[in-house]
Amino acid sequence: MKPTIYVRPEMALPDNDQWQHRFNVKSETSNRLYVISQNKKGRHWGCSCPGWKAHRTCKHLSAIGLPGNCQPYEVTLINS
Repeated sequence: MKPTIYVRPEMALPDNDQWQHRFNVKSETSNRLYVISQNKKGRHWGCSCPGWKAHRTCKHLSAIGLPGNCQPYEVTLINS
């Protein structure tokens, strides 16, 4: 069974040509918003934060139970 991620409608973003299931998460230490999304081709999850850009893993992905390091991973995403 796939894990489920619940996203508030105001945090959901439209898909683009490379990324789907896009949504914002708020930084715990600043007012910044980061985008978490699934890569359409590789099926892995990514984040727009500096940690993911540098290391391909981050605390934002970990906090919601998503693997880093570009591992393909499927979830059920519910906008609620």
